Amino acid sequence: PTEIMAGRRQLALWALLALLCAASVTHASDMDDDELEEHEMGEAPPPAKAAGGPPLTGTIEGAIINDAFLKLTRDIRMRVLVDDGEYQGIIRADGSFAVHDIPLGTHFVTVDAVGWHFESVRVEALLRKSGKSVRMKAFTNNPAVLSMGLPYPLKLTPATRVSYFVEREKFNPMVYLKNPMVLIFGVTMIMAVVMPRMVDNMDDSDKQKLRESYKSGPASALTGGGGQ
Repeated sequence: PTEIMAGRRQLALWALLALLCAASVTHASDMDDDELEEHEMGEAPPPAKAAGGPPLTGTIEGAIINDAFLKLTRDIRMRVLVDDGEYQGIIRADGSFAVHDIPLGTHFVTVDAVGWHFESVRVEALLRKSGKSVRMKAFTNNPAVLSMGLPYPLKLTPATRVSYFVEREKFNPMVYLKNPMVLIFGVTMIMAVVMPRMVDNMDDSDKQKLRESYKSGPASALTGGGGQ
């Protein structure tokens, strides 16, 4: 009986091992062929080549989804720039675009539109598990949240409108009052108006002294001297 029990246990172990092997094979066969190879983020993988062909490349696709912006800029020629213009694409009238021949690695996408600013987007071109095609994944380029994913194909909107001119300053009278020449002229005018009235309000004796000082000379009048 002991040998029979040991044999049954051994058979049960072999059966369990066979089930585990079958499950692993089934899981491997059911894996999506589109699953991406694991590459370290930001590290450019080596160029992948199709069998006997050129290096594999992908296409960055997307659209500008702001209808009001598209109406305002319908007469403006806009471009999509990848890696500061190394790869470019024209934005169509409906706002869609496609930039072809993008190699594997990390790329930065922005829009060149006169008078408007777009935030750049980081796009990862990754090789699929099959090794036969390239898949794109989009992320924000904000340093605070670099790992935040974005929908793909890209959906872009303008961030701000760029102002190329400085607004003209409004009239400010204080600017003229701070001018030294204006201050000198103002003090002179005040003295010309105030001094005659001050003389009229003086006593007769003071007026007589002032006349005598003027007879001695203007300098004596200013210093208060009477020719003594």
